[in-house]
Amino acid sequence: MAHMLRSLGLLVALGAPAVTAAAPYNRVYLVPAVKQCLGRAACQPREFESRYTFQTIVLRSPATRYLPVDKPSLFLEVHGVRDPSGAPVTGNLKLKVHSGRVSLAGLGTFPDDSPLTQVAPVSVPLKNGNGRYAYRPEPQAPNGTIVNGGGVEVYDPEGNLLAVTGTVAKP
Repeated sequence: MAHMLRSLGLLVALGAPAVTAAAPYNRVYLVPAVKQCLGRAACQPREFESRYTFQTIVLRSPATRYLPVDKPSLFLEVHGVRDPSGAPVTGNLKLKVHSGRVSLAGLGTFPDDSPLTQVAPVSVPLKNGNGRYAYRPEPQAPNGTIVNGGGVEVYDPEGNLLAVTGTVAKP
């Protein structure tokens, strides 16, 4: 009996890494969108595109060579979104996925501004400043599709750019 329990414990311990390793995800922390400076000198103080703030917005994507089939291709985790008065937001953000340059096997490469490669923005519901969203492209990309570049943008409830990919140095 003790041997069977030890064997069961060993199987569970050996199986646990396989379960966590089965679906690894890349994590990208989005950063606040900074307004463009149009002058020749640095613009002081820096300004953000949105009057809303956030604690963290994380984009997760499968760490696999190929897009997952019949599964979300992106996950968005949103924490601590506050309106200009500092109150947690209950409402919707907009997630815009940029497709980049798209090439289909047998059809060739589409022009960068082709309406066939554009993706409509989707709503990301928030409650008390927090939300999660699983992005599943419809329809799924055909086998052999290659996409160069692309990216994501998150817009606040007023339609202003809130968060983008980028980097932030520790304060």
